[in-house]
Amino acid sequence: MLNLFMQPNVLNADLKIEFANEKALDSDGVSREAYSAFWEHFLEQCEGEDERVPRLRPDYCERKWQALGRLWLKGYQDHKIIPIRLSPAFILACCQGLDSVDEELLMVSFARFLSENERASLEKALQGNTDETVEEDLMDIFSRMGSHCVPPKDSLRAAILTIAHKALLQEPKFIIDCFHSSIHNVPALKTKNSVMELYESKRPTNKKVAQMIKPSCESLTSQEQTALNHLLRYVRSLDQRKLETFLRFCTGSTVLCKNTIEITFNKLSGLSRRPVAHTCGAVLELPCTYSSYPEFRQEFDNVLCGDCFTMDIV
Repeated sequence: MLNLFMQPNVLNADLKIEFANEKALDSDGVSREAYSAFWEHFLEQCEGEDERVPRLRPDYCERKWQALGRLWLKGYQDHKIIPIRLSPAFILACCQGLDSVDEELLMVSFARFLSENERASLEKALQGNTDETVEEDLMDIFSRMGSHCVPPKDSLRAAILTIAHKALLQEPKFIIDCFHSSIHNVPALKTKNSVMELYESKRPTNKKVAQMIKPSCESLTSQEQTALNHLLRYVRSLDQRKLETFLRFCTGSTVLCKNTIEITFNKLSGLSRRPVAHTCGAVLELPCTYSSYPEFRQEFDNVLCGDCFTMDIV
C-alpha cells in the first residue's frame, strides 16, 4: 500500500482493493478492511498506549512518510476512516503546525500516550497526592523521556508539558512535516475543535454501536427477537478493544463509518452455526437458534477471537 501511495496522483484515483488468495468484490467493505488492517499493523510499531505517535525508522525515507500521509487522507476522503489511536495532537500539528497544539490538548494526549497505571499516577501527582508508587512511576516516566530526576511539585505541570511536547511533537517533527504536505488543506481539520469533533464522531462506544443495530424487518419471530436481544446485550457488555473488533467484523472498520448495521437471521445450528458478516453493506446474519445468552456470548467471543476477517464470500 505504501508503494502505491508513493504517487501523489493516487489521491485522485478510484481505488478498488483485492486481498491475495481471497474471494471478495470491493464494494467499499474490502477497502475499509484494507485500511483498517494497514493501520492496525502500522500502529503496532508506534510509541504510546491508548494514543500513539509514529517514530522515525531506518526503513522509512521521506517519500514513505509522505505516502503515509496520503494514505491517511485517502482513507478519510473515500471511506471516512481515520486511525483514532493516532494522537489527535499529532494530527492537529500535521494540519496546522506545532503552535496549534495548546497545553490542554497536549496534557490530555500525553496522559493517553502513557499506560493506565502511569496515567493514574500522573493525575495523583498533579493533585498533590504522592506516595511511593506514584514517585516510582513518575521517575520511570521522566527517565524514559530523557530526564534523570523528578521536578519539585510547584514545577511539575510545566515539566510534564515539556516532556509531552518532546514525545508527541518534537521527536516526530520530521514525520509531521511529511504528513503536512498531504493533509494541511483538509477542510474538516482546520481547528483544534474540528479535529476533536472528528475524533469523537469516529470513536465507537457501546451505546453508539447498539443504536446502529437495526433488524431488516419490523416483524420478528420470538426466536429472532431473542437473538436480537442477545446481540444488543452482548454489544453493551464489550470492552473498548472487543467493541472495535465487533465493529470491524460487521463493517470492515474499527471506527464509525456506517450509520446502521442491518441484522438478518438464519437458522444455522450445530457446528455450522455462526454469525456471518457482509461488510460492504454492513449486514450481519445472526443465527436465531441459541438456547441461552451464555451460549450466544461464548460463540460470538470465539468468532471475534479467531480469524474472522477472511474474505471468502463473493
